[in-house]
Amino acid sequence: MIIYHLIVQVLSYLENENNLQTLNFRESLVVLYLILFVSVANYLDRHLRERIQSDLMLQKDLQLKNLENYSHHIEELYTEVRSFRHDYANILTTLKLGIEQNDIGIVKNVYHSVLKDSNKRFRNPKYDIGRLVHIKNDALKSLLAAKFAQAQEHNVSVSLEVPEDICPQGMELVDFITIVSILCDNAIEAATPTMTIAYVLSENKQVFSIENAIKEEHIDMSYIFDAGVSSKGSGRGIGLSNVLAILDRYPNVSLTSASQNYRFQHVLEIHLN
Repeated sequence: MIIYHLIVQVLSYLENENNLQTLNFRESLVVLYLILFVSVANYLDRHLRERIQSDLMLQKDLQLKNLENYSHHIEELYTEVRSFRHDYANILTTLKLGIEQNDIGIVKNVYHSVLKDSNKRFRNPKYDIGRLVHIKNDALKSLLAAKFAQAQEHNVSVSLEVPEDICPQGMELVDFITIVSILCDNAIEAATPTMTIAYVLSENKQVFSIENAIKEEHIDMSYIFDAGVSSKGSGRGIGLSNVLAILDRYPNVSLTSASQNYRFQHVLEIHLN
């Protein structure tokens, strides 16, 4: 654009000073400029489309991978439950034998050796992932399943609370997932060794909260939202400033953060009305 205007100015100067006829040349220049402009615009449009398509394919592959991991985890849990059902069938047979023989010793032995602590087996937080069935959005479900697996790799025990069917509302899905991903990543890397994730519907709002144990008694809240800083400290992880930049576009959404008693918590509230 600048070069075009410079050439036009030079041609106007030559026409005025030397009485040269430059009209045809200027018309050709305009045509050439329009062709060049259309070509560049077309190239940028094609490049942008290809980039968007590439990003979509990447997100699709990531989502499919997360869903695959989620399905694999559910299959493992199903195998455990099926094995447990088989064991219980044998236990019931033994109990039946003890009752028929009126042998209280057999009953006591089965209870103390098997049944007494059997409920602890299903208190393991890994069974909480089944609660993701209440999330009626595949993208969010696969993301949380991936973060659940990521936490396990870091030896972080995760408790999930999704008590009823819920689907993200009140925000663009990509923005909500971005925020959830950032909060989860920060919590996983800072957690020692537990964290709790909850996603609930409360009256006219959705509440997503994430709480994790930390090494310090509390974190100074005055700086964690600065650029380049996360809940893990300066220069580590993805800064919460990214989250605030997204929330600036949503007056119906608020984020509350607190730290005390070796715990750190974020509460994201999305008002639906």
